[in-house]
Amino acid sequence: MMPSMTNTPKTQSTTPATDDVVFDPAEVSRVVSLVRHELSVLAQDAKRKRPLYAKSVDEAVARRNASFKALTEFASHLDSMKRT
Repeated sequence: MMPSMTNTPKTQSTTPATDDVVFDPAEVSRVVSLVRHELSVLAQDAKRKRPLYAKSVDEAVARRNASFKALTEFASHLDSMKRT
């Protein structure tokens, strides 16, 4: 069987390796502020009689609760990472 004459380009990952990433405290602060803002927006939306980002009050409350649960689980995951 003859080899294929077409050249298939090798794909390279654009994601940097974990060791190559430089830790930037300012970026961490920015992300934490962004998360705080987004949670505040969801909490405020859940308090409205006519939510802006949800179809109903029940949906707004569910979104707020789900986001808080996700953040709590993420914090627990980070805590477990530092203990291992």
